[in-house]
Amino acid sequence: MLQSYCNYIDTGVDQALGLNFDEHDKREAFLLLISQMNPETLTREQITTVVFGAETEVDDGTESGDCIFVFGGKNLDRVWKAVELYKSGRAPYLLFTGGDRFGEWEQPEAVMMRDEAIELGVPAESIFIETMSNHTKENIMASLTVLDRALGLQRIHRLMLVSAPGHMRRCQLMLRTFMPPWYEYVWCPDHRSQGRRDNWWTNPIEEKRVLSELNKVIGGVRGRYFVDADIEI
Repeated sequence: MLQSYCNYIDTGVDQALGLNFDEHDKREAFLLLISQMNPETLTREQITTVVFGAETEVDDGTESGDCIFVFGGKNLDRVWKAVELYKSGRAPYLLFTGGDRFGEWEQPEAVMMRDEAIELGVPAESIFIETMSNHTKENIMASLTVLDRALGLQRIHRLMLVSAPGHMRRCQLMLRTFMPPWYEYVWCPDHRSQGRRDNWWTNPIEEKRVLSELNKVIGGVRGRYFVDADIEI
């Protein structure tokens, strides 16, 4: 359903704005709402910005937060990144999210990640887990109660976000939709070897995944699953 929705393209937007994406190297960057984007005409560089975020939106190592928020998943790269942030003193707590993916896993994702973090030396008392969610939106929604009980939502100022590099834009848009509006976020992608902003197009599987994520971002905004945003592309 989402893919079908995203295949509906408003070709009049590009014409109205006078855009020619075939000549992107000759243009200066400009702001465009996600809801107005045509996924079929975006260049590789523009897709990278939409999905992975601009380089200026990614963690530069200078900011700290109240908690490290780790999105659900089975890839241990995100756990290792979260532990690296914790041991560097970037935040005093970790929150691992993720349930059993509609019964697909015997063990909730958050439990698996917590156990790995403890093995790597993180004290159990510094870790919170959320085990009810099955997807990204639920990672956020179900974590609200966990964070409120553990820290108090009103006391949180900034979250350090950890997930796959190509999960960045959709996570941020959902957080801005469902989390308190004063929260700040620092995007800290994990250190995987494939599916990064600098090589996603070199692997057919990762390329397919990124293009699917692009459609989820645009389709999610158009479908009012999360807020729209201006992006410089």
